[in-house]
Amino acid sequence: MQETGFTVDRDKCTGCGLCVKACPGGVLSLDGTKTVRMAPFEEYGWNGCWQCEHCLAVCPAGAVSIFGHRPEDSLPPPAPRTATAVLDVLIANRHSCRRYQDCNVDAGVIQDMLERLANAPNGGNKQQVSFTLIDDRERMERFRRLAYQEMERLAGQGIYPKGFDRASYADMKRWEENIRPDMLFCGAPHLLIPHAPLGRGEPVLDVLIAGTYFELLCASRGLGAVMMTFPLGALEQMPEIKALLEIPEDHYIGMLIGFGYPEIRYARGVQKTIGDGRVHRPRI
Repeated sequence: MQETGFTVDRDKCTGCGLCVKACPGGVLSLDGTKTVRMAPFEEYGWNGCWQCEHCLAVCPAGAVSIFGHRPEDSLPPPAPRTATAVLDVLIANRHSCRRYQDCNVDAGVIQDMLERLANAPNGGNKQQVSFTLIDDRERMERFRRLAYQEMERLAGQGIYPKGFDRASYADMKRWEENIRPDMLFCGAPHLLIPHAPLGRGEPVLDVLIAGTYFELLCASRGLGAVMMTFPLGALEQMPEIKALLEIPEDHYIGMLIGFGYPEIRYARGVQKTIGDGRVHRPRI
């Protein structure tokens, strides 16, 4: 049986059964004395504990601990009145950042964001997304220089990233003059690449969700971020340089995320809207 460290403080437990109802793996039960028990299981996942910690989070009395995590160490749920305003502001003020300050983000800030990504939704709570991180601007510059030189060499032979041709590549080069100083990685001092193994779970969705959550984490900390697919296509043309990232070949990569302190600060959020033509209500 797998060990979870599942414990219940019987002095606090009221036998309400909410943890039993919230357990997606169905491994919790109440016995005749209203004591919560966890059934034995062989492996985490569909036929066992999902490692979701819903039991810890749902208990109103704070009686449940699991995986060494105690309820008193959890963040409390936000009040909708204040949380709504904060999230609305974050979403309206997140922008694709294409110009960055030439400095590192504090290592503690990056580590804190990475740890919070464990809370991002993922299929079956399998927690299979891995993260390749370049958190030093000098290392990032070395990687950028290698990739850029190879991209230019290939372009000289008429070989362009997927979806690009000579004209569109020339457009990207022209934009380096005033929009982005680096057409490949937007000059970002850091790079995060979420990736997950193909063939099990939901690797595509898991990776995209993790990337989206990371972008919001950056926005909440005053960092700029940009989700990029152009460099992903460029790296596919240069396998030796892509191999420097040490990402397993059987892993799905949905995007590369450049991030750092933004060079340009925006004065306000945008006001995009979704028109009626984009909302479809089926007549069921």
